Amino acid sequence: MVAVYSLAFFLLALLLSIPVAFALGFAAFLPGWIGAPTNAGQVVRSVVTALDSFPLLAVPLFILAGEIMTQGGLAKRLFSFADAIFGRFRGGLAMSTVAACMLFGAISGSSPATVAAIGSMAVPLLTARGYDLRFATALVTAAGTLGVIVPPSIPMIIYGMAAQVSVSALFIGGIIPAILIGGLLMVYAHLYGRRNADRITSDAGKVSAWSALKTSFWALAAPIFVLGGIYAGAFTPTEAAAIACVYGTFVAMAIFRELTPRGMGAVLVNTALTIAPILIIAGTGAALGRVLTLLQVPSALGEFVGGAIDDPIILLLMINLILLGVGMVMETLSAIIVLTPILLPVLAPYGVDPVHFGLIMVVNLAIGFATPPVGVNIYVASGITKLSVLQICRGLVVPVALLIVGLLVVTYVPGLTLWLPTLAG
Repeated sequence: MVAVYSLAFFLLALLLSIPVAFALGFAAFLPGWIGAPTNAGQVVRSVVTALDSFPLLAVPLFILAGEIMTQGGLAKRLFSFADAIFGRFRGGLAMSTVAACMLFGAISGSSPATVAAIGSMAVPLLTARGYDLRFATALVTAAGTLGVIVPPSIPMIIYGMAAQVSVSALFIGGIIPAILIGGLLMVYAHLYGRRNADRITSDAGKVSAWSALKTSFWALAAPIFVLGGIYAGAFTPTEAAAIACVYGTFVAMAIFRELTPRGMGAVLVNTALTIAPILIIAGTGAALGRVLTLLQVPSALGEFVGGAIDDPIILLLMINLILLGVGMVMETLSAIIVLTPILLPVLAPYGVDPVHFGLIMVVNLAIGFATPPVGVNIYVASGITKLSVLQICRGLVVPVALLIVGLLVVTYVPGLTLWLPTLAG
């Protein structure tokens, strides 16, 4: 009952618009205040232990790398390369937008950053070539979710920390699901281009793929170098994040010369403002998760579910519905930290692999970036295009449906997630 009070207090705090970090912290302290066998010392130690984590260091470093590459011109060149490759197809520019989101996600690990970086370039080009503004905005909003599905992914790092699972295995396991979901959105873009061929113009053929490759080589080398090093075992995800920062700084300042020392100061300030709330949420969320574990919430929930549901197919469907609902109303990183210690033990008796469940959770919560009321991508895209949230949401019906189709395939075909990690050993 004490755990119920704690969770109810947390939800009430969110409804009252109390900052998530404070809501998590107060909810972690509450059981000890009302007589549960927990105390303030345990909560504080949990916060310190959670933040004293080498894998967690990858989060601010990848955010810094994404900011450097956005301001340094790498994101712009990634988009140009994608357009040279896919621009020859019907709906090619829209397909290029999806591909560019995947490429940029392989640098930044952030969904809102992907929407901001790619959307600010792609949407004006799309509308200038005859694409409907609502379609263009909704496509960027949905494709931005690939920023956290394509490895390296900040939510995957947080899940790895919470579940004590290899972050490298999560990164490798995310490759095929990202390609699947990105492919579904590309098919949608292609079909849109075919239906509206009479009013969509194309610049295909003005820039050859070879010329685009030469222009974009240093930008394309960033995700290849970073991810290749992780998968080859040359360095850890945290080391890869640091290398991405150094590489991005060198390319942006010495080769492209679009980032100045003064601009670097602004990049550092923006990164600090972004990462500070994330780290506070990570610490207080881990503390609440530890308190709930001490109160035996996961075991009680597991016993309840085990007695009520025998079919793993139904259980996974129920978990997906829960996660989709949570993703609509709760910040992604705090949701991972709170729900992982609760849901993972529930699924263990059914033989669900922790890496597979990690991808299920990340894809579910990624969809939350593109669904109201919390959907951060929607508000970022609205700021870029000046469309209302309601207009964007109307355009998101089909893209979000495709994201859910991809989610169901990832959920019920675990081989898509586990095949590459198994090969990698």
